Amino acid sequence: MDLFTHKYRRKRLDRHDEIKAISGHFIGKSVEDLFPGRRIVRSIILREPESMMLSYYNYRMMRYLIQGQHTYSFSLFLRATRVNPVAHFLLERWLEMPWFQLVRLSDERKAEILDEVLASIDYVADIREADSLIKSISAEIGISPEAPRRNSADEHQAMTGWKIVRPGDLSATDRALLKSRTALDQYLWSRWVRKEMKPFDRRAQSSFALSEFVRPKYQIERRIARRFGVNA
Repeated sequence: MDLFTHKYRRKRLDRHDEIKAISGHFIGKSVEDLFPGRRIVRSIILREPESMMLSYYNYRMMRYLIQGQHTYSFSLFLRATRVNPVAHFLLERWLEMPWFQLVRLSDERKAEILDEVLASIDYVADIREADSLIKSISAEIGISPEAPRRNSADEHQAMTGWKIVRPGDLSATDRALLKSRTALDQYLWSRWVRKEMKPFDRRAQSSFALSEFVRPKYQIERRIARRFGVNA
């Protein structure tokens, strides 16, 4: 069962000696075991957490409209989304930690573990540097650095007429909620992208365990809202 565990499952790769690169969201660290003796170069692209959450919200709302569904408030989106989604995604997907371990770990310990993880990454780039990073890696492994862009925000906005929600559109309550629910992600981005050496301050951090136990309520509300247009 995948309930309360990571969903990444390593699979045997045929002709893995011919593989030059692996890319994707759901890759676990154990995939490296399939390449014994190979030089592994790791790279990751991060994004400033608050802008990432706004971008993700706008993307989901436009996707729902394209599918004939309804939109819902940014406040509901935040409460239905996992606290510090980037940090917990890395812990769950890359390090393959089960949910129960994520609940037990303190925020300080998570920060320490993720600092160790990101210190092992060869290239940690901001999303604005994505094209240059891809160009560099593509040159090294001998593939084209260019690919057609798909599913862009401009394309979806033209299809839906959705008004992009920006930081200035948020209420003071939503801004505070966004800040508290991305404190660890903000620390990681500041430390590893901006190279700021400030320690992690958990006082501004929302509780992961509490959030996980109440989040299903908001996920149900979110599902009802996008299906029936009811948004509390």
